[in-house]
Amino acid sequence: MVTQQEDRQLSQCCRLIEAKVGWGSGEGWSTHDFEQLSERIAEQTGVALSVTTLKRVWGRVKYESAPTTTTLNALVQFIGYANWQAFKNTSQPESDIVSTPAGASTSVSTRSTRRTTLKRWGIWVGLLLGLVGGSVFFLNNASHRPLSPDSFSFSSEPVTTGIPNSVVFHYDAIASPTDSVFIQQSWDPRRRQPVPKDGHEHTSIYYHPGYFRAKLVIGNQIVQEHNLLIPSEGWHVAVEQDPVPVYFKARDVIQKGILSLPVTMIQQQNMSMQPKPPGVRYRYVREFKGFRNDNFTLETRLKSDYKQGSSICQNVTIMILCQNEFFSIPLSAKGCVGNLSIYLAGHYAEAKHTDLSALGADLSQWVDVQLDVRDGHATLLIGGKKAYEAKLPTEAKEIVGIGYDFEGTGSVDFVRFTKPSGEVVFADNFDSITETDSHQ
Repeated sequence: MVTQQEDRQLSQCCRLIEAKVGWGSGEGWSTHDFEQLSERIAEQTGVALSVTTLKRVWGRVKYESAPTTTTLNALVQFIGYANWQAFKNTSQPESDIVSTPAGASTSVSTRSTRRTTLKRWGIWVGLLLGLVGGSVFFLNNASHRPLSPDSFSFSSEPVTTGIPNSVVFHYDAIASPTDSVFIQQSWDPRRRQPVPKDGHEHTSIYYHPGYFRAKLVIGNQIVQEHNLLIPSEGWHVAVEQDPVPVYFKARDVIQKGILSLPVTMIQQQNMSMQPKPPGVRYRYVREFKGFRNDNFTLETRLKSDYKQGSSICQNVTIMILCQNEFFSIPLSAKGCVGNLSIYLAGHYAEAKHTDLSALGADLSQWVDVQLDVRDGHATLLIGGKKAYEAKLPTEAKEIVGIGYDFEGTGSVDFVRFTKPSGEVVFADNFDSITETDSHQ
């Protein structure tokens, strides 16, 4: 429950953020503006707030619950405060600051004198803090004026096809007023690397296929960015491991109409399944011209192949990759649904606040999953039964791939993308190797 005072403080926080980024009132911001803000907050605080969460804070998306403490802390840390409590303390009403403790035995004249003295001190302190705050605000804005993107250039080109793939970035950052120049591979600030201000080329390695938004960052400002598609050339099969995944040839794991990486093959690479099992990733990424995520159907069948020790929940995630957007559909054993969260192209829900029990299934058996999206309305079916539905809040984007993440390992029987007309855009039954899908 948000009090009127807290509501005013949150509004004040939003106004300060609007002043910092200099994009005008949040009432007129586009989805892209909120995406930019999400990235800047993540870069400065290390906390990734979704576009939907930010829209809720600005009142652009209706939501009854109050923002979480994590959200509030990240917002005020972005404008220079230690945490939400520290921000609240700066805007306490005067009556809270100078109130006399209950039971104090002082005379009326003494209390009046104290109040007068405190008020005088309060005025002087307020003026001093105002001068200091104004100076800091002026100096901060003077030294952090937005840079013009026109002063910089940024482009890239992959050096080969397939995965892993190195990408050569060409950039010009001579106009930077600081030596803090970075190239960031994607939305993830952890994929940021420093580069020389007077340099012009930088090479990064991409270990997984996907659709990325590469960025040239000066200080904390993104001055240039562009889309970067790293296709998979058939099915990409890998086991997660830092810093370099362990790869498997798709033709070795596609057998008898099934895409499946057996436990024995993982163990042959000297990878242990316990105490924490590795994550197995299947990806198919390429351009599907004109195939948009506001009208489509995905049909697939899958199962988990590992249910031992800490993998008792048999967590599985189906990913639908889009241009600068994605769908993340989680499945788990019925008893583990309390840890699930679902993301559908801008719509987010977690089991802590939403009933996601229908996403639980016996994943030791084959499970049919179908996602129908019609005019931006998504309906998810698990085992032929409606499990979840939502309205997609973001603009339509083109679909660029499908992915599966298994805890331990798992199998896929088939996958099929179709348009509302019934036209098949992509299908794989894993029963043959075709010219267009060589399975590497």
